[in-house]
Amino acid sequence: MPAHTFARSRYATDLLGRVAAGWRRIADDQRRGVIGAARVAADLAALDAPPALLMTAGHVIQEEIHHLEVCARVLEELAPGRANRLDPPDLGQAPSERGANLGLPRATISSERTLARTLVADYALGKPVTAASFAAARALIREPLLAWAYTELLHDETRHATFGARAAVWVIRNWSAREREALWTACLAAPGPGSATHSNDPEAEALGLLPADVDCALPRWILPHLEPLGLHPRPANEQTLLH
Repeated sequence: MPAHTFARSRYATDLLGRVAAGWRRIADDQRRGVIGAARVAADLAALDAPPALLMTAGHVIQEEIHHLEVCARVLEELAPGRANRLDPPDLGQAPSERGANLGLPRATISSERTLARTLVADYALGKPVTAASFAAARALIREPLLAWAYTELLHDETRHATFGARAAVWVIRNWSAREREALWTACLAAPGPGSATHSNDPEAEALGLLPADVDCALPRWILPHLEPLGLHPRPANEQTLLH
């Protein structure tokens, strides 16, 4: 953990509360990420995935746990004594079926299709968007502790995205072109992780609140990892999907 200190006395109580609320949302997402990654690993194991792929899945779990520790560190500084007051994860819908809520995949795998959709929508496509939002937040911050926290969250997201793509390639290795196209269509239709849950708040964003306006465009660096899946954005969608 960093030695950065955070001078709470420099900021108004209301401002600290708004930023802390945002970090509790991030912490809740990371807690769901821990459980979701564990279930993905279990589902891959149930399908007899290669040991190397399972080892990477294990690293993803460890990194999600580290992210939760980072959130706890930030919350302890923003709101001392409240770091552990995080909402329990919702064990309802899979993250790729977000709509009314952010939930978790079911405890056991129901089909290759369910796992493939999770790997593509939530990891290969979702993690780059999440990384972009963390990078946008870090660019605004002047407090070293908060900048460190976003850096810690950010640098694992690209690895998680490429893991999702690699794992999905293995899962759908025997799928037909039609089945792959159906997967791509379903994943593009799934709501992404960038839906704002708060209004613009420049003062809080400068301190450490995740920006409300998140760029949901798909970064070009992920495309080479999607190509083995046979998933390619159509030209008509390129301007809205890519940057």
